Amino acid sequence: MINLSSRLKKIAELVDFGATVIDVGTDHGYVPNFLCEKKISRDIIATDISKNSLEKSIELTKKTGNEKFIRNILANGIVKENRDNIIIAGLGGIQIAEIILNSIEISRSAKKLILQPMQKTNILRRELNNMGFEIIDEEIIFEDDRYFEIIIAKFNGKRKSLDELDFYFSKSLINKKDKVYLAYLSERKVELEKILNKINKDNKRSIKRRDELINLLKRTEEAIDEISN
Repeated sequence: MINLSSRLKKIAELVDFGATVIDVGTDHGYVPNFLCEKKISRDIIATDISKNSLEKSIELTKKTGNEKFIRNILANGIVKENRDNIIIAGLGGIQIAEIILNSIEISRSAKKLILQPMQKTNILRRELNNMGFEIIDEEIIFEDDRYFEIIIAKFNGKRKSLDELDFYFSKSLINKKDKVYLAYLSERKVELEKILNKINKDNKRSIKRRDELINLLKRTEEAIDEISN
Protein backbone atom coordinates (compact mmCIF):
# COMPACT_ATOMS: atom_id res chain seq x y z
CA MET A 1 0.00 0.00 0.00
CA ILE A 2 1.26 3.46 -0.95
CA ASN A 3 0.86 6.12 1.73
CA LEU A 4 0.85 9.60 0.29
CA SER A 5 1.42 12.91 2.03
CA SER A 6 -1.68 15.11 2.36
CA ARG A 7 -0.43 17.25 -0.53
CA LEU A 8 0.09 14.33 -2.92
CA LYS A 9 -3.11 12.61 -1.83
CA LYS A 10 -5.15 15.71 -2.65
CA ILE A 11 -3.47 15.91 -6.07
CA ALA A 12 -4.31 12.24 -6.72
CA GLU A 13 -7.91 12.76 -5.60
CA LEU A 14 -8.32 15.49 -8.23
CA VAL A 15 -7.56 13.07 -11.08
CA ASP A 16 -10.63 12.07 -13.10
CA PHE A 17 -11.64 8.41 -12.80
CA GLY A 18 -10.52 6.47 -15.87
CA ALA A 19 -8.44 9.38 -17.22
CA THR A 20 -5.22 9.02 -19.15
CA VAL A 21 -2.61 10.85 -17.08
CA ILE A 22 0.86 12.35 -17.26
CA ASP A 23 2.72 13.19 -14.05
CA VAL A 24 5.46 15.69 -14.90
CA GLY A 25 8.39 15.67 -12.47
CA THR A 26 7.14 12.44 -10.91
CA ASP A 27 10.17 12.10 -8.58
CA HIS A 28 9.66 8.75 -6.79
CA GLY A 29 6.52 7.89 -8.78
CA TYR A 30 4.25 7.88 -5.75
CA VAL A 31 1.24 9.52 -7.41
CA PRO A 32 1.20 7.30 -10.56
CA ASN A 33 1.46 4.13 -8.49
CA PHE A 34 -1.20 5.33 -6.07
CA LEU A 35 -3.53 6.02 -9.02
CA CYS A 36 -2.95 2.46 -10.23
CA GLU A 37 -3.43 0.99 -6.77
CA LYS A 38 -6.79 2.75 -6.38
CA LYS A 39 -7.75 1.87 -9.99
CA ILE A 40 -8.32 5.55 -10.75
CA SER A 41 -6.14 5.35 -13.87
CA ARG A 42 -4.51 2.51 -15.75
CA ASP A 43 -2.78 4.57 -18.46
CA ILE A 44 -0.12 6.82 -16.94
CA ILE A 45 3.06 8.44 -18.17
CA ALA A 46 5.53 9.38 -15.42
CA THR A 47 8.31 11.77 -16.47
CA ASP A 48 11.29 13.31 -14.76
CA ILE A 49 14.32 15.27 -15.92
CA SER A 50 16.43 13.53 -13.24
CA LYS A 51 17.66 10.05 -14.12
CA ASN A 52 18.11 9.21 -10.43
CA SER A 53 14.53 10.22 -9.61
CA LEU A 54 13.14 8.31 -12.56
CA GLU A 55 15.04 5.18 -11.51
CA LYS A 56 13.26 5.38 -8.14
CA SER A 57 9.93 5.63 -9.96
CA ILE A 58 10.84 2.66 -12.16
CA GLU A 59 11.83 0.67 -9.06
CA LEU A 60 8.50 1.45 -7.33
CA THR A 61 6.55 0.63 -10.50
CA LYS A 62 8.21 -2.79 -10.67
CA LYS A 63 7.75 -3.40 -6.94
CA THR A 64 4.01 -2.69 -7.17
CA GLY A 65 3.59 -4.66 -10.41
CA ASN A 66 2.33 -1.69 -12.38
CA GLU A 67 4.62 -1.96 -15.42
CA LYS A 68 1.63 -2.54 -17.72
CA PHE A 69 -0.02 0.69 -16.63
CA ILE A 70 2.84 3.17 -16.08
CA ARG A 71 5.41 4.28 -18.63
CA ASN A 72 8.41 5.91 -16.97
CA ILE A 73 10.09 8.33 -19.39
CA LEU A 74 13.20 10.47 -18.91
CA ALA A 75 11.99 13.84 -20.20
CA ASN A 76 12.07 17.55 -19.52
CA GLY A 77 8.38 18.43 -19.33
CA ILE A 78 5.35 17.06 -21.15
CA VAL A 79 5.83 14.36 -23.79
CA LYS A 80 4.07 14.70 -27.16
CA GLU A 81 1.03 12.56 -26.42
CA ASN A 82 -2.46 13.77 -25.58
CA ARG A 83 -3.54 13.11 -22.00
CA ASP A 84 -6.86 13.71 -20.24
CA ASN A 85 -5.18 14.98 -17.06
CA ILE A 86 -1.79 16.67 -16.75
CA ILE A 87 -0.19 16.83 -13.29
CA ILE A 88 2.69 19.23 -12.66
CA ALA A 89 3.47 19.42 -8.95
CA GLY A 90 6.36 20.46 -6.74
CA LEU A 91 7.96 22.94 -9.15
CA GLY A 92 8.04 26.75 -9.15
CA GLY A 93 5.12 28.65 -10.65
CA ILE A 94 7.28 30.19 -13.38
CA GLN A 95 8.71 26.79 -14.32
CA ILE A 96 5.24 25.22 -14.46
CA ALA A 97 4.03 28.03 -16.76
CA GLU A 98 7.04 27.47 -19.05
CA ILE A 99 6.37 23.71 -19.23
CA ILE A 100 2.76 24.36 -20.25
CA LEU A 101 3.79 26.96 -22.85
CA ASN A 102 6.45 24.64 -24.31
CA SER A 103 3.76 21.98 -24.88
CA ILE A 104 0.86 24.33 -25.48
CA GLU A 105 -1.10 22.15 -27.93
CA ILE A 106 -0.97 19.10 -25.65
CA SER A 107 -1.87 21.29 -22.67
CA ARG A 108 -4.83 22.83 -24.51
CA SER A 109 -6.20 19.41 -25.43
CA ALA A 110 -6.22 18.15 -21.82
CA LYS A 111 -9.51 18.03 -19.93
CA LYS A 112 -7.77 19.17 -16.77
CA LEU A 113 -4.43 20.56 -15.59
CA ILE A 114 -3.62 19.82 -11.94
CA LEU A 115 -0.89 22.24 -10.88
CA GLN A 116 0.83 22.62 -7.53
CA PRO A 117 3.45 25.38 -7.50
CA MET A 118 5.93 25.69 -4.65
CA GLN A 119 6.14 29.47 -5.10
CA LYS A 120 5.09 32.29 -7.46
CA THR A 121 1.48 31.10 -7.58
CA ASN A 122 0.44 34.60 -8.62
CA ILE A 123 2.67 34.44 -11.71
CA LEU A 124 1.31 31.01 -12.62
CA ARG A 125 -2.27 32.32 -12.39
CA ARG A 126 -1.33 35.30 -14.55
CA GLU A 127 0.38 33.18 -17.21
CA LEU A 128 -2.48 30.68 -17.31
CA ASN A 129 -4.82 33.58 -18.01
CA ASN A 130 -2.47 34.94 -20.69
CA MET A 131 -2.43 31.50 -22.37
CA GLY A 132 -6.22 31.26 -22.34
CA PHE A 133 -6.65 28.78 -19.48
CA GLU A 134 -9.52 29.12 -17.02
CA ILE A 135 -8.94 28.29 -13.36
CA ILE A 136 -11.97 26.11 -12.62
CA ASP A 137 -11.13 25.36 -8.98
CA GLU A 138 -8.40 25.57 -6.35
CA GLU A 139 -7.47 23.69 -3.20
CA ILE A 140 -5.08 24.48 -0.37
CA ILE A 141 -3.28 22.06 1.95
CA PHE A 142 -1.38 22.84 5.15
CA GLU A 143 1.37 20.32 5.78
CA ASP A 144 4.84 20.38 7.35
CA ASP A 145 4.33 23.98 8.54
CA ARG A 146 3.64 25.38 5.07
CA TYR A 147 0.76 25.98 2.70
CA PHE A 148 0.44 24.32 -0.69
CA GLU A 149 -1.91 25.84 -3.27
CA ILE A 150 -3.30 23.54 -5.97
CA ILE A 151 -4.77 24.96 -9.18
CA ILE A 152 -7.16 23.08 -11.46
CA ALA A 153 -7.28 24.67 -14.91
CA LYS A 154 -8.71 24.01 -18.36
CA PHE A 155 -8.20 25.72 -21.72
CA ASN A 156 -11.13 27.80 -22.97
CA GLY A 157 -9.27 30.29 -25.16
CA LYS A 158 -10.52 33.28 -23.20
CA ARG A 159 -8.41 35.86 -21.43
CA LYS A 160 -9.98 37.71 -18.51
CA SER A 161 -9.26 41.39 -17.97
CA LEU A 162 -7.65 41.37 -14.53
CA ASP A 163 -5.19 43.60 -12.71
CA GLU A 164 -1.92 42.29 -11.29
CA LEU A 165 -3.21 42.12 -7.72
CA ASP A 166 -6.04 39.76 -8.75
CA PHE A 167 -3.53 36.99 -9.41
CA TYR A 168 -2.40 36.98 -5.76
CA PHE A 169 -5.76 35.61 -4.68
CA SER A 170 -7.81 32.46 -5.22
CA LYS A 171 -11.35 33.43 -6.14
CA SER A 172 -12.42 29.79 -5.72
CA LEU A 173 -11.10 29.49 -2.17
CA ILE A 174 -12.58 32.86 -1.18
CA ASN A 175 -16.00 31.84 -2.58
CA LYS A 176 -15.78 28.51 -0.73
CA LYS A 177 -14.85 30.39 2.45
CA ASP A 178 -12.03 27.93 2.92
CA LYS A 179 -10.73 28.03 6.50
CA VAL A 180 -7.22 26.87 5.56
CA TYR A 181 -7.04 29.70 3.02
CA LEU A 182 -8.25 32.10 5.71
CA ALA A 183 -5.33 31.04 7.92
CA TYR A 184 -2.96 31.44 4.97
CA LEU A 185 -4.20 34.96 4.23
CA SER A 186 -4.00 35.89 7.91
CA GLU A 187 -0.34 34.87 7.98
CA ARG A 188 0.28 36.78 4.74
CA LYS A 189 -1.28 39.88 6.32
CA VAL A 190 1.14 39.73 9.26
CA GLU A 191 4.12 39.28 6.89
CA LEU A 192 3.05 42.24 4.76
CA GLU A 193 2.73 44.43 7.85
CA LYS A 194 6.25 43.45 8.96
CA ILE A 195 7.72 44.27 5.53
CA LEU A 196 5.93 47.63 5.43
CA ASN A 197 7.33 48.59 8.83
CA LYS A 198 10.89 47.98 7.58
CA ILE A 199 10.65 49.93 4.31
CA ASN A 200 12.66 53.15 4.00
CA LYS A 201 10.02 55.85 3.42
CA ASP A 202 12.55 58.39 2.05
CA ASN A 203 13.75 56.29 -0.90
CA LYS A 204 11.78 56.88 -4.16
CA ARG A 205 12.02 53.24 -5.21
CA SER A 206 10.94 52.14 -1.74
CA ILE A 207 7.94 54.51 -1.85
CA LYS A 208 6.69 52.81 -5.03
CA ARG A 209 7.18 49.38 -3.48
CA ARG A 210 5.48 50.58 -0.30
CA ASP A 211 2.40 51.70 -2.27
CA GLU A 212 2.23 48.29 -3.99
CA LEU A 213 2.42 46.50 -0.63
CA ILE A 214 -0.23 48.76 0.92
CA ASN A 215 -2.60 47.87 -1.95
CA LEU A 216 -1.81 44.18 -1.55
CA LEU A 217 -2.39 44.41 2.21
CA LYS A 218 -5.73 46.15 1.64
CA ARG A 219 -6.86 43.45 -0.80
CA THR A 220 -5.69 40.76 1.63
CA GLU A 221 -7.77 42.29 4.42
CA GLU A 222 -10.79 42.45 2.09
CA ALA A 223 -10.37 38.76 1.21
CA ILE A 224 -10.09 37.86 4.92
CA ASP A 225 -13.30 39.78 5.64
CA GLU A 226 -15.10 38.09 2.73
CA ILE A 227 -14.22 34.60 4.01
CA SER A 228 -14.92 35.46 7.65
CA ASN A 229 -18.39 36.97 7.09
